[in-house]
Amino acid sequence: MTISKSVLGGLLSSVVLLSGCALVPGLRVSASGDHPDASPGYRVIEVTPEVLASLRSRTASSSRAAEALPQSAVAAGPGMPKGGSDAVEVDLVPASATGTPAEYLIGPGDVLQIVVWDHLELTNPFGAVTRDPVSAGQLVGADGKIFFPYVGVFQAGGQTIRQVRERITKDLAVVVKNPQVDVRVVAYRSSRVQVTGEVKNPGVVTLDDTTKGLLEALNERGGLNPGASRRTTLLIRSGKSYEVDLAGLLSGNVPAINPLLKAGDIVHVPDANNDQVFVLGELARQGAVTMGQQELTLTEALTKSGGLDRVTANDSGVLVFRRPKKLGESASIYAVDLSRPEGLLLAGEFTMEPRDVVYVKATAFSQYNLVIGQLLPTITAVYQVDALTQ
Repeated sequence: MTISKSVLGGLLSSVVLLSGCALVPGLRVSASGDHPDASPGYRVIEVTPEVLASLRSRTASSSRAAEALPQSAVAAGPGMPKGGSDAVEVDLVPASATGTPAEYLIGPGDVLQIVVWDHLELTNPFGAVTRDPVSAGQLVGADGKIFFPYVGVFQAGGQTIRQVRERITKDLAVVVKNPQVDVRVVAYRSSRVQVTGEVKNPGVVTLDDTTKGLLEALNERGGLNPGASRRTTLLIRSGKSYEVDLAGLLSGNVPAINPLLKAGDIVHVPDANNDQVFVLGELARQGAVTMGQQELTLTEALTKSGGLDRVTANDSGVLVFRRPKKLGESASIYAVDLSRPEGLLLAGEFTMEPRDVVYVKATAFSQYNLVIGQLLPTITAVYQVDALTQ
């Protein structure tokens, strides 16, 4: 007995049917968003020089919004509170290394050194010899007040050094002729910033009379860990969370601000898990590629994954899936044809974004081979059953 023609016909029909079903590893993505089978949840865009120019224009707009932050303007883009609306009041100011720092406001816990020249009994009433100005200084109490002879208890918290000096000089003039008073802070303890996350030494940074921004705080705590994000840092202030463009600060590729820190701020450095690009499909090595502070192009992402599979990859079917930036927007699928020279050039200029998914489609022949490979065990079993029934 031989295998019947009807059985062979059914098996061949299965090959044809399976070539269009889920057993075939490949995505059916139309190059046109108007395709009748296209999902309304995404739009397919063929990468062209015009598309690249549009994407770069959006990046430049975000950079200009970041530059506008010092004016506390209503803007959108980096530096906005995370999870907030599209238009909010921005209160981040850059820490300028060349600008004049604002006058320091004395706070609870600070230690002041007050010297009245030619009147040692006021500066050091106990006559003790000490070289430690902190131990011999005036501690600002929790209520912001201090005591000084012939002045009494007065409010120093919230005042500048100049204001405290003028107050002491005015009151001492009653008992001291032409008093010469010097005041300075010898221990800064009141204004603190918490630095958490992927830094080498998480902890507290104390603000003083110098200009300190986010970068200075990170450096003071030992810098970033190897697994830290090189792209985004969070600045939490008054219940709002701001995304700071760390990649722009570290690389200098785009304008970015180094926010001036305030007392009570929290600087949090996340890990690099959200800075990954996922490369799937017909490649030598599938997996995640971590983005650093420099831009990552599509060509670099494919190269770091070992490149396209020489046998099974369809170089004309490279897709980049990008999630929507706002609720209600459609996801974008960018199609790049690497079989053409211009496609290779465009891929080298196409900048990846965190959480992008790159998918390299398989050739029709490799899909066919996979289906045949799945059906061969069934065909072999039918022949064995047929042989046993003879």
